[in-house]
Amino acid sequence: MATIFEMARALGEELQKTPQVEALVAAKAAYESDPEIAKLVEEYTKLHYDFEAKMNAGGISIEEQRAFNEQMKAKGEAIRTNKLASDLYVAEQNFNNFVNSVFNIITATLTGEEPEQGGGCDPSCCSSCGGGCH
Repeated sequence: MATIFEMARALGEELQKTPQVEALVAAKAAYESDPEIAKLVEEYTKLHYDFEAKMNAGGISIEEQRAFNEQMKAKGEAIRTNKLASDLYVAEQNFNNFVNSVFNIITATLTGEEPEQGGGCDPSCCSSCGGGCH
């Protein structure tokens, strides 16, 4: 008989074959290979660290705080509106919802409840989780 850990590994291997995982892997690869989004994230991170360093070195003026807030807002918006970043966010959400539905089945089984049929989620919510289970 397989141990719990062997079954967990087998479950992980099966999960790798799902559309949710395939979409996540593809979105992550596209995101990580795009120099534009890498530059935006690097600029955003550097701006944040520079601001923190100034704060730790003795503070900054109200004008500098406002300028920082405007710059961070603009950089954040550029990242949020980047198609690859958006695609990755959606793929991550779909994956997380899918894994949560699997975990809900496990939890229901552990508590002696009857796991919901059809993937462990409500079919009316498929638009929010990416579907693929009904």
